[in-house]
This record gives sequence, structure tokens and C-alpha cells, in this order.
Amino acid sequence: MKNSITILFILILFQSCAEESNTDTTIDLIKKVENGLTTRVYIAGDSTWSIEERMKHYGIPGVSIAVIHNGKVAWSKGYGIMDKESKVPVTDKTLFQVSTIGMSLTAYGALRLVDQNKVTLSEDINSYLKSWKLPDSEFTKEEKVTVKNLLSHSAGINVHDFQGYSTDVPVPTLIEVLNGTPPANSNPIIVDKTLNENLWISAGGYTIIQQMMMDVEGKKFPELMNELVLQPLEMNNSGFNQSLTTEQLPIAATGYLRDGSMVKGKRHIYPELASNGLWATAEDLAKFVVNIQQTLKDNNRNKGLSKDITELMLTPSSKNRYGQYGLGFSIYNKKDEVYFEHHGWSTGFYSRMTAHRDNGYGVVVLTNTPLPAFVFEVFRSVALAYKWDNYFPVHKEMEIEQSLVDKITGRYLANGRIVEVFQKDNQLLYKNILNVKAEELIKVSDSSFVRRNSSRLMQFKPNSENGTLNLLYINSNDGTIASTFVMMDIDKKEPVEFLLEGDFDKALNAYRALKEHDPTYPTATEDYLNDLGYSFFREDRMKLSQDVFKMNMMLYPDSFKVYESYAEACVKIGEIDLAILNYTKSLELNPQNNRTKNTLKELQKSE
Repeated sequence: MKNSITILFILILFQSCAEESNTDTTIDLIKKVENGLTTRVYIAGDSTWSIEERMKHYGIPGVSIAVIHNGKVAWSKGYGIMDKESKVPVTDKTLFQVSTIGMSLTAYGALRLVDQNKVTLSEDINSYLKSWKLPDSEFTKEEKVTVKNLLSHSAGINVHDFQGYSTDVPVPTLIEVLNGTPPANSNPIIVDKTLNENLWISAGGYTIIQQMMMDVEGKKFPELMNELVLQPLEMNNSGFNQSLTTEQLPIAATGYLRDGSMVKGKRHIYPELASNGLWATAEDLAKFVVNIQQTLKDNNRNKGLSKDITELMLTPSSKNRYGQYGLGFSIYNKKDEVYFEHHGWSTGFYSRMTAHRDNGYGVVVLTNTPLPAFVFEVFRSVALAYKWDNYFPVHKEMEIEQSLVDKITGRYLANGRIVEVFQKDNQLLYKNILNVKAEELIKVSDSSFVRRNSSRLMQFKPNSENGTLNLLYINSNDGTIASTFVMMDIDKKEPVEFLLEGDFDKALNAYRALKEHDPTYPTATEDYLNDLGYSFFREDRMKLSQDVFKMNMMLYPDSFKVYESYAEACVKIGEIDLAILNYTKSLELNPQNNRTKNTLKELQKSE
């Protein structure tokens, strides 16, 4: 009897020590995450940042994090404050407006209706819609829009995102949003592209899904999502309600803009609940991710979606500018390791969740300022601490010979884009000529170099035909060549270089000559120049931004977009009269553009 008691005591002591060890391990990992924020590429030995340091650097008031490990929510924690005035701290129960992350949950809810044989993926969406119909167009004559098209963003729907509504303005009904009628501030939702082409993410498409689900079930959308998703998955602190309840308001984070100012009314209202209306905690979203992971392992037979439909969610159905997209998730293949994720972006908030398809780990990060860079730094810190498989590149630095430096220095050209490799203060540097700052170029193998802020490898190889040195960008995931830059002659110049030098007239002449010679030349197209103007706009390089937009107006005078962009730049620098003139011109070319109409009205009121 005495021996049995001794053995039992030893077992209890061993179990207690094991539990304490597990707790210590979790605490250690939390500390690693909190102090391991790093660049897009980690070079062994690099110093890292803490969460607090980077929150201060970016000006982010509040953050909530939930980490998934071994198929469970390992921990969740809040950092900073949810509101600058009250200074109430963020906790694991703080609600954030997670916006387009809600698309993943909406897809899950819609697919539960498929599981229940109430909806099929391949049927014409109009066969389910009762309160509103998607207008036919030239793009739907031969092929009709389906639920699968809408969930995978392959339906050719025009509305990419929604701005939301300040708390002091009228909020439209969902039908008014779909029709683009006042007080809606977005355009009518239509099909304006060929189905199944490479497309942007379409919030408008998910708004159609919202109406479809309500028409099929005869219930309000928040009630439906509670029944189909939130309650079964025990996401007890989250909801799709358009206005926060009295219980939710005290624990809801306030949104802040990039300049640190508070969103008017603390947050915007989104009647487009399916795409933008979700308020959630990081822990609840982590539960959602865990449910998907466990279902794929056949551990959730009576909870939520079937395994077959869940696998379909994570099967690439379309390809857009962000990569592969399934039914409600972006899918990333990182050297045969499959990750699924979704971002949430709205006025004053940015959130993101990512997870490994099969290995039971992931992370959710919610913030109340729209600055994605910080969130990705946290992701990389979690990946380092928990040793995720191939999530982002980790390298060791190698020495580089001076003879190689001399050989590869120069300017390189690809489709009008120019990069420069040069040496300064015994350091090898790389710079896109459009950028202000150069980056260190680090040798990581006999033939490959990296930059800390790009996941792609770089290699220098002579052209087999003419011996000219090429700079190759290599995709780190699959080793394929992403692009090839050719070393330039010293005296050759591209039109954008004249702009950077401040010579507008010479740049205009060069662009006109280039456009006449080759209208499809990549850096002379309307879209490229518009994107270039906005890149300078975001960097507050307003002289360059205005020059590019002005150049675009002169090259493409029949496009409403070029005048709209130039007007936006004018607003930013306070040239309101010029802004009104160009918004008016844009509206003359496209009278149906509700966003421009509303902006013009606001500007005219302020005059």
C-alpha cells in the first residue's frame, strides 16, 4: 500500500512538472513572438524588433493576437489601447472591425447551404435571387454567374471595395447598394468583365451572396450567420450586426487613419455585411481557422461544413492579382507547404489571418489602423518562434568578392522598369530608380542574392546569345524566373527618368514617341501610369504624383479615370478649384460614377 501511494505521488508530481513545463514553454514562445518582429527576409544574426517598438514606429494604438499551435488556440493577447481618449487597454475580448475577413465566414455560411442541398454551386445566381436580380450584360450571354463564381471572385463583378458610411450620414439599404442608388456611395453592381478571367477581389460579388442567402432562407443576414457559422463554431463574441449593440460598444476598438486621426464617429457603418460587416475577436477567428483545420483531418464530422466542401474551400478556383483564390480564402503554395489566409481592410482597421492547411498552426492579428506592414512583421515573428515550414525565407550571409561586385554593378532594364546595383561605403546596394532609398544586397549562395524586403532571390547570369549580363528575379517558392532585367547602356534613358529629373516636357515627348511606336509598352499604358502616380501619392511625393497624373491626362484625354486621379492629388495639396474642374471633367466622361459625384458635391459644399 505504501509503495502504491509513493508511485501515485511520483506520477502526480511528474504530471505537475510537465504541466508547469508546458506553461513555461508557452510563456517563452509568447516572449519570442513579442520580440521577434523582422523584415520580409530574415538573415541569421539580424536584430529584431518588439511589438511595442513597431506599434510606436507605425503609430498603431491597439493590437490583438491569437496564435494557433497543434490544432488548438494556444494563446490570445491584447496590446496597446482600443481608444486614444479613454486609453482603455486592448484585451483578448476586444472587438475589431475585421471587414473583408468576413468574406471567409460568408463563404462558409453559403457553403453550408450547399451542404444542406438548398443551393448548388453551378446554378445561375438569378434563380435564387428574389428581391433583386443581377442584370444581364454582354459578358453573361453565353455563361451565367454562379455561386461558385461569386465566392471565388471570378464573376467579373465591377465593385472591388466599399468605403462604408460615417455615423452621421444616411445608410442605404442593401437593395440601394446593389442598384447604386442614393444614398449609396458605390456604383451599381454589374458584370463588366469576362467570367473566369484574372480579377481583383470583389466585395460587390459577396454583397450578391448576402442577398441570395437572405432570399433563400427568408431571414436577416446576421441571424443567418449566427445559425450557420458563429454559434456552431462557438464564436460567441463576434457578430455581423450593422450597428454595435449596447453590450458591444464598450469593448469595440476605435478606428484610426494612417495619419493618426480618429475615424469620424469612431468607425464606419457597412450595410454590405457579407463583405465588410464582421466585428470579431482574434480568438474567435482563430476558432474558425481551427475548425477548418480539424474538419480537413476528419475531426469535426458533426460541426459545421462537411470535409468535402471544406476541401473545396481551399482548392484554388480562380487567380487574381493577389494569387490563387479558393472559395473564401487566398491560397499560397510555399515550396509545397499550403497556407490559406484572408485580410480585412476598412476605414481605420486592418486585420489578417493565416494558417497551414495540414499542420495545425496559424495566427490572427487585428489592428485599429490600416497598416499591413506591421501585421506581416508579427506573422513572421510567429513563424520564427514556432518554426513554421517555409513560411518566409531565412538565410545565412556569405562573403562577396570585389571582382564579382565590379562585374554586376550597373543599371538594368525590364519592360521600362529600371533598377540599379551599386557599391557605397563597401556595401553592395540595390535600388529601383523610382524609390528614394537603396537596399543592401546580400549574398546567400554561390549564385544568389537577396534583399531583406523582398522574398525573391536575385541572380546575375550572362545572356547566352549576346553575352549581356542579365539580372534574374527568382520566385523563392518554386524556383521559376519571375522577370529578367538586362544591363543597360550608360547613355540610354527611359521617359520616367526625365520625370524624376524634373523635365516634364522632355518626359512628355518621350512618352508620346514611345506610345506611338508601341501603344502596349508596359510603362506607357494608362493603368501603369495611374498606379505610378498613386505610388508617389502614398509616399507624399506630390510634385511627382501630380506630374504623372497630368502626363496621363495628356496621353489619354478620353479616360475619366485620369482626371479623377489628378483631381484627388489636387485635393491633397489644397488646390480645390483645380480638383473641382477635373472631377467635373471626369463626371462628364462617366456620368454614372457615384463615387466621383459624391466627392464633387462635398467639395462644392466646402467652397
